[in-house]
Amino acid sequence: MFGLSKETGLGLDNDRLMRLISFLFPLAIIFAVIFAFLWMFATGKFGYALRGIFTGIPAILSCLFIFFIYKKDVSLHDIDIFPSLSTKSLAYLFGIFYIGSLVVLLLSPGSRPLCYFLFILGLYLSVFFQIFSKNINPSLILAESILIAGNLIFSVTLNYDFYVGTTDILPHIFISEVTALTGKIIPTSLSDYAYFPLYHVFIAEASEILKISIKNSLFVVTAPVYAITIVFLYYLFNYITNNRQISLLSCVLFSASSTVLYYGTNVITRTMAFIMFIVLLYLIYSVNFKKDKLSLKTLSVIVAVFLTLVHNVSLPQLVILLIILLASEYVIGNNNYISKPFFILLNVIFSTYWFFVAYMFVQRSLAPRLQSQFLDSIVLTAGGSEVLQESFTDLAGLLDKSVFLFFALIGIGFLLKNYKKNYASVLGLFALLTLIFYIPNPLNTIWQFKVLFRVDRFMLFVSPFMAFIMGYGLYIFWNYMTKYSSKKSNSAFLVILLFSIFVLVSSVYSISDSGFLGQEAKHEYFTSEELSGFNHIFKYVPVNSPTKSVYTDYYASRFFYVPLIPSKSAELNISSYDNYRIGDVNKLPEYKGYIVLRTREFFRSGLYFGSEESTLKDTANYFYQGLPKNELELENNLKGLDKIYSNPSTDIYIPHKGI
Repeated sequence: MFGLSKETGLGLDNDRLMRLISFLFPLAIIFAVIFAFLWMFATGKFGYALRGIFTGIPAILSCLFIFFIYKKDVSLHDIDIFPSLSTKSLAYLFGIFYIGSLVVLLLSPGSRPLCYFLFILGLYLSVFFQIFSKNINPSLILAESILIAGNLIFSVTLNYDFYVGTTDILPHIFISEVTALTGKIIPTSLSDYAYFPLYHVFIAEASEILKISIKNSLFVVTAPVYAITIVFLYYLFNYITNNRQISLLSCVLFSASSTVLYYGTNVITRTMAFIMFIVLLYLIYSVNFKKDKLSLKTLSVIVAVFLTLVHNVSLPQLVILLIILLASEYVIGNNNYISKPFFILLNVIFSTYWFFVAYMFVQRSLAPRLQSQFLDSIVLTAGGSEVLQESFTDLAGLLDKSVFLFFALIGIGFLLKNYKKNYASVLGLFALLTLIFYIPNPLNTIWQFKVLFRVDRFMLFVSPFMAFIMGYGLYIFWNYMTKYSSKKSNSAFLVILLFSIFVLVSSVYSISDSGFLGQEAKHEYFTSEELSGFNHIFKYVPVNSPTKSVYTDYYASRFFYVPLIPSKSAELNISSYDNYRIGDVNKLPEYKGYIVLRTREFFRSGLYFGSEESTLKDTANYFYQGLPKNELELENNLKGLDKIYSNPSTDIYIPHKGI
């Protein structure tokens, strides 16, 4: 069907293949959207169908727009729609908005009100106008983008009493504490992270050098390291496109992405692997763009070793992405920048380390996931019809995905159509092949993909490529509208509006902590009153006590799983509390231990007593909401218990007969 290349004889006829892909691509997207809706209705996932409207409709609209692009001549040229705006004035405006955002945070400790996000929108718009003004200053724009990213990250991690994210931060603080106190890498009996210690060594060393706590070290040191990836991406994109506006716009969209913002507050081991992946990509492509190749090759090998030692499973996932990138280069048939010998070396490094050094990790963590009972049939996760109960405020959080998909598909369509002598088309094809990892789709409902093999973690790794094609698509859209629209001001207003929606929704919903989102906004942090209740357990119940069982919700149980280590303890004789998640409120009187309830959080948005990430397929989610019937049920079951501690946020109980 594809034919043979006249030059190679046995190779693909890239011209015919790319014409076929570019023609079928928008049609395939339209049919995929229709099939997805039919599949969700057939399986009873009506909630997902409702959410799918926010991605399905923009996808169809963008595909229809692609057909217009195919019929017209869209030439790329610099957009200077705001020539009258001086860079100096916009920089002053940026400074005013930045100071305003800091003032709002200082006046609203422990919260992020709506006016804070309006200041953030103003910051992004000032940067946006600078990109499309007459005099572009890339260094200034990159510096401002890093400052905005730092502002948004620290507004969460340093603004709340103890931000924990999805609670993965807690064990990493614990391991870093052990590393700092002992001056050694943790033993394998404590965690498999003994084989991947670089992150915890880094946090421990920063804590010692800066003379701050491990928790503050994790938050303060990792944020600038994370934000600096914007600079590497700019040079990488500029190498590929040789277009400063597209490169800068892509970097701004990357920094504003909800996925990127969320992981900016959760810079744990896999996030650190992502940072080094960006550096590795920059080095790989730089070898082909710069003459001094030996030093870059040496640095590439060092980064590959770092990736092997910083996180357990990120490198194989990154290898999969590199395979897709290699395949995209082969299909496009232009220049090849991914070094095949280095790719082989990368695989040899991590596989050798896994099977000859970290073999216990392979046995304990990887082998169990390949058991046949987990793969014998497709299992769907929970989250179907109940999504219909979501408010309009919750569903509005999907608007950033709508804007992204509209521009991203336009960018992909243009790059596939105009692939000749354009390496950016490789990233376009790569983005098309990996789009399923980034946007909501039916695969997210399959337990094996979402939970067992954690395909959801690809979302962060592909985010730079998605920002690139979104920036490219926005640039194409604006060029097209400027050339063929009768009123250029209308097209400029539309682009600015869509950009503002993307930025505002992404920044607000990346961490759903704002009070104006309603009572159901998820709080991924502990308040000072909750911490006081937890410290009551630490103060009066020693970890070596025979009655050290703690029953609580999922988030609090992860806190008790990580013991507070005495500062004078130098040996590694560590024990933790026997913590359990409450499985059934009606069995509270039967529990033989301390019951810790975050009562304010229960009344505000409910408590999570189940385990969404369990490796058992028959484990049910148990989200206990603060409904009137649940309040009555909880009150009746607590009558058989004695309250030994109480504050406005936390209550601690024990059975009447004691423990």
